[in-house]
Amino acid sequence: MAGEFYISGISGTGFDYQAYLAKYQELKMIPVQLLQADQTELLAKQQAISAIKEKLEAFSDPISVLQDSKTYETKKATLSNPDIATVSVTNDAVETSYNIQVNKLAQANSFKIGTINQISDINAKISGTGTLTINYLKDGNATSMSIDYNNKSLKEIMDEINTSSDLQASIINLGTSSNPNYQLIVNSKNSGLNNRITGIDDTSNPGDDSAGVFSENTANTYETISAQDAEIVINGITFTNSSNTFDNVITGVSITAMDVGSSSLTIQKDNSQIKNQLENIITAYNDLLTTVNSATGRGKPLAGEGSLNTMVSSVFRIISNGIGKYGILDTVGDADTTKGLLALNEDTIDDFLNRPDAKDIIQKMADTLENYINTYTDNLSRVNQRYDSRIRDIDERMENLTLRINKEIENMRLRFAKLEVYLSEMQALQLRIQNFAAGLQLNNEQGQ
Repeated sequence: MAGEFYISGISGTGFDYQAYLAKYQELKMIPVQLLQADQTELLAKQQAISAIKEKLEAFSDPISVLQDSKTYETKKATLSNPDIATVSVTNDAVETSYNIQVNKLAQANSFKIGTINQISDINAKISGTGTLTINYLKDGNATSMSIDYNNKSLKEIMDEINTSSDLQASIINLGTSSNPNYQLIVNSKNSGLNNRITGIDDTSNPGDDSAGVFSENTANTYETISAQDAEIVINGITFTNSSNTFDNVITGVSITAMDVGSSSLTIQKDNSQIKNQLENIITAYNDLLTTVNSATGRGKPLAGEGSLNTMVSSVFRIISNGIGKYGILDTVGDADTTKGLLALNEDTIDDFLNRPDAKDIIQKMADTLENYINTYTDNLSRVNQRYDSRIRDIDERMENLTLRINKEIENMRLRFAKLEVYLSEMQALQLRIQNFAAGLQLNNEQGQ
């Protein structure tokens, strides 16, 4: 009982009941230990089944991709001279070839804005009043940005221009370090003729630079870099664009010019994703085979479970009958650990994927494989549920049995303790009687 303790041997009998009870408890716990062994075995089986189920579930993603018709519509673009452009295509692109010539790359223009009087300190406040207006095109539409320069420095004007989403400004020194002459450089953020800066206006400048701050004299304020549209020629037809990217000039094709030059462009079916997913199917099969072999071998948790080997053989037949008969699979490995593993045949896979019926063949195999794997995965889930139930049942049985044994031992310990106290008391009484008798005998002897 909790809070009590017992000392054996106080009766002087030499009987150590604590040792006896410990041995008795050890013997009584043997059924619990057997249950623990059963539970450990069940846990090992459950873990092995879970590992196999996980390998079966690895088929799901590649099967799903191979079942999708869009997987077989993917196109790719190849340039004979990849330095001149980058190309991306959608499934709408037509499989054919083109000749491409890049004549010009798009560029944004730049304006130097001169000042009527030399500015030698970019942080000095401008004392004059007026507004600087920068005129430009935005996608072909005339627009402008105006900055009130009263009591602002050249740097503050630059910072205000840089808040624009269309313009970018910087300050250059056309003088020397000892005699600086600071002026603005304004660039269009967007390339092409339809996004170019067209000029500037200072509201205080009548046009002859006799007043105001910013010069309207073309000798001082002028375009430093001209805007330019990109120009490409496709099969003899010229196309221009404000940016270097030409979208849907060819249906489903986007071309971004990178450099002047020529190249052929070939658009063709892209089988890489199909091939990758078939490789994932083969990898999933190899992992499944290895896992089942490891779990069902001699001395392993699922030894003798022939149904699992039958399942692997069924998966192999589905893959082999589906695509293997077309000569695209090889069996690899000769040791016990690699025997029966599969690999795609790199020499034949491309020819197979270019077959007009390759899509139908692969999708039929994927559908059959999905149906079988889903069914078997459900079966394994039910097996694991049964294992869970049995493991919980053993837990409950061990707990109840242990409680009964502990209660029995505790009751025996209490009875032994009481018995030992009783024996001790009897021994004490016996000793008193013996002492009393010895005293009587001594008195009798002395009276004689």
